[in-house]
Amino acid sequence: MKQYKYIFTLLTLISIVSCDDSFLEKSPSDAISTTTFFTQEKDLVFAVNAVYNVLGFNDWGEFGRGTDMLRLDIVTDDAIDHHSWDPAYRLADGTAGANESYSTARWRERYKGIQRVNRILEGVDGIAEIDPDYKNRLLAEAKVLRAYFYFDLTYLFGDVPFLTASISPEELTPTINEDGSLTPAAGATRTDKNVILDALVDELDAVKMDLPLTYGGSDKGRVTRGTALFLKAKILLMQEKWTESAAASKELMDLGVYSLYPSYKDLFTYAGIGNNEVILDVQVKQDVDEGEFYWLNFGPNSVGGWSVSCPLQTLVDTYELTDGMTIEDSPLYDPANPYDNRDPRFGYSILYPGADWQGGVYNTIPGATYPGRTIIPGDDLTDGTGGQWNKTATGYNWLKYMSQEDIDESNVWDGGVHYVLMRYADALLMYAEAKIEANAIDASVYDAINQVRQRPDVMMPEIPAGLTQSELREIVRRERRVEFAFEGQRLFDIRRWDIAKDVMPGVPKGLTYKDANGNDVTLSWGERIFDPAKHGLWPIPQSEIDVTGMEQNPGW
Repeated sequence: MKQYKYIFTLLTLISIVSCDDSFLEKSPSDAISTTTFFTQEKDLVFAVNAVYNVLGFNDWGEFGRGTDMLRLDIVTDDAIDHHSWDPAYRLADGTAGANESYSTARWRERYKGIQRVNRILEGVDGIAEIDPDYKNRLLAEAKVLRAYFYFDLTYLFGDVPFLTASISPEELTPTINEDGSLTPAAGATRTDKNVILDALVDELDAVKMDLPLTYGGSDKGRVTRGTALFLKAKILLMQEKWTESAAASKELMDLGVYSLYPSYKDLFTYAGIGNNEVILDVQVKQDVDEGEFYWLNFGPNSVGGWSVSCPLQTLVDTYELTDGMTIEDSPLYDPANPYDNRDPRFGYSILYPGADWQGGVYNTIPGATYPGRTIIPGDDLTDGTGGQWNKTATGYNWLKYMSQEDIDESNVWDGGVHYVLMRYADALLMYAEAKIEANAIDASVYDAINQVRQRPDVMMPEIPAGLTQSELREIVRRERRVEFAFEGQRLFDIRRWDIAKDVMPGVPKGLTYKDANGNDVTLSWGERIFDPAKHGLWPIPQSEIDVTGMEQNPGW
């Protein structure tokens, strides 16, 4: 599972796929065909591993694929990026166009993976000698990955071309009409997203029993039966098929394979790699030119980070107090000491003024003092240190995914902490949400939520029994926001809950402090616009429309 980079290079050299910017990945006319390439068992293994290589994505190369996935939080109400030149900045503030690099890259990489799977399925019969069970397992892995790519495309772009076989340039050539407009070819016709999602659910059901519950040795981290069930549950949640989604999550829960990792603090560090909560992640090695650069991108300026994603105050305010109440209701909340007595996940996820940091204290508030403690310089915009553009714009930095080992030892571009795509806590909360929305509320709903809240190093109070559907809906949505902060989940949630129109527009705000004259100063950056008729979906890349005549999303 750690050979992706090598395998991708090999497949490129033998021309099973080409790597132009089109989602088609059109093969040159002299390319080796899939039927020619697939002659031995190892050919199939190499080809499936090449699909894993594009499980993450970015817009600049083969490394940092998990790092760019983490950028997704900046296009939500959880964080901002104050670097106008960075990918996704314009998607966040509502000024992006159809040539936006971040959305174009995501489209391109997803179809790259889809095309690789399609060619595998077409060429696999060329292998004469292979154990049939092993063959079926590898094909099931590929199909689950293809389903994940399509799920990603549909929730970001809506209706998309649904390709289940490789496609030639001729099948995408549009018809030029008399007025100069283009009529898309059949291969570029967009399929209703629910037709696609229904087909994905059917395929996941068809292949799940070909997948093992677990792997050992070098196969650890590959797609399992649990991966298929998790993805099925999430697709059905997106479709608001509540009963079916809850059933899929319950089937996963009943496998007896997954459990919550006892330490939320360590879950996203080297110590947490390969634990039983992880259902699927983007696997990389440290310092071998294939890794991640989380702390360089997202860490604070005081350790050389760029503060690309800065947590917003609305997220900070979502964390409950240790009595299980919100800041509006809890007697423990003290506006003069707003970070005291908070849900432990807050301090594990976000660096805030006064937090322990690098042997001293993290601070972004001008003039603040911490008696008996040393402020680590570099994060206060007024402290005279360099790197102004790399200091947080909100007064907060991310701590989740920031490994001290990477800060101290790793090549800054090449860390090895895996980006987690699917984990058991999400399965529990999906189950609870689906049961709540189906109004099938029972003790299992409370148990699922409380399991997440009572992780050993979190231990938030259990939610009380006897709550209404509306009260439980509010709780599970808040729980999802704090549990999965900075994991790329928030955009999926605010879109399917149809609340993006409410939470995205306006001025993104950070913390508020008092200046030397006793006046309130609120850190903020720019202003976001959100047109519900347009910004509920990303634009189809203009490069695809120019080539195929594909229909653009509304408003773009």
